[in-house]
Amino acid sequence: MLITLSAIKADVGSIGGHTRPTERMLAEVRRRLAAATGTLLIDGMVTHTGDDIALLMSHTLGTGDDAVHKFSWDCFIAATEIAQQEGCYGAGQDLLVDAPSGNVRGAGPGVAEIEFERDPGSADRPAEAFIVFTADKCGPGAFNLPLYLAFCDPMHDGGLLLNPKMHRGFTLEIIDMDDKGDGDKIIRLDVPERAWDVAALLQNCDRFAIEGAWSRYRPSEQVVSVSATRLHNIAGKYTGKDDPIAIVRTQGIFPAPEEVTEPFLITPYVTGDARGSHVMPLLPVPINTAVNGPYCHPICSGLAFSMTTNGRFTHETVDLFEGPAWDEARRRSQVKALEMRKQGFFGAAMAGVTEIAYTGLVDTLNALEPEFRMRSDASVKHEDVRVPVGSASR
Repeated sequence: MLITLSAIKADVGSIGGHTRPTERMLAEVRRRLAAATGTLLIDGMVTHTGDDIALLMSHTLGTGDDAVHKFSWDCFIAATEIAQQEGCYGAGQDLLVDAPSGNVRGAGPGVAEIEFERDPGSADRPAEAFIVFTADKCGPGAFNLPLYLAFCDPMHDGGLLLNPKMHRGFTLEIIDMDDKGDGDKIIRLDVPERAWDVAALLQNCDRFAIEGAWSRYRPSEQVVSVSATRLHNIAGKYTGKDDPIAIVRTQGIFPAPEEVTEPFLITPYVTGDARGSHVMPLLPVPINTAVNGPYCHPICSGLAFSMTTNGRFTHETVDLFEGPAWDEARRRSQVKALEMRKQGFFGAAMAGVTEIAYTGLVDTLNALEPEFRMRSDASVKHEDVRVPVGSASR
């Protein structure tokens, strides 16, 4: 049975600034999802990470399906209307067009989707396990380092050495998010052979991002999907953060959940934060956490799922960023954040020039430009002053 997982996320309003959506907003989206389950959808779940509402849906309609995407859009529109009624901040912020032409990819919401065969008789995937990662106050390349370490570095993922089927490697699809052409500019690289080429791209997480990954043991099996798009390339102006969502399938021929989550202990520095214009460490948090830390600390949640043979989710999920190990990671992330904030707006503490170029700072620089003048060479010449031999300067 071919099953599609669709994870679609958007910020359409929140309480008192960029914190979290209201309960009425979430309840309406859950009501709509429950009504669509059993008809359009097989199953679904609604969560939030910070101010972003996320829909996770299973269905049989394939990736990019117009009906599923329109359903998601209508959910976000309904939540936007409630946000407007309740006077929430940023109502409809991530809905960048009046109405999408079918697929909502490119219309503002983040979209991650994978289609696969759900076959309990499969020797490689008799059970289906996967993780949904949701990030807020982050640039779209926020998952670059954790995914690189999980799929390219046996120091962080022992399964690359221990699992013969993973030892074959993976094919990573990387998108150039600076490209403004009609289509997506992508490159596919096989690892481990081209891991250094992958690293050369992913180090620039404001331009390049992992968008997908496939098993080389079973090339038809996609393991990763990430919503790697930049909102200012969609709208033509700076409109906020990009806040990625990702699906990562686990176990069997893929990494185990602990191998995928271990790199998040590093709490990597990412672009995003307040006004999307700073660099701060990622903070792994439980699902349905509000943004309430100083300076919009970038946050990420991770939920682990299993799936029945007919595409329904198990009744329970596992919150992968709960527990004492993650309490320590959060403490260390706070320490890193405090050190970075001491540097204020100078140098590496601010986002790269490609991100700053879409903020009000560029208006200030343009306004100052006419006040600059060229200094002539004559004005900087100095007299040739000779100091007598043996004299000492005082």
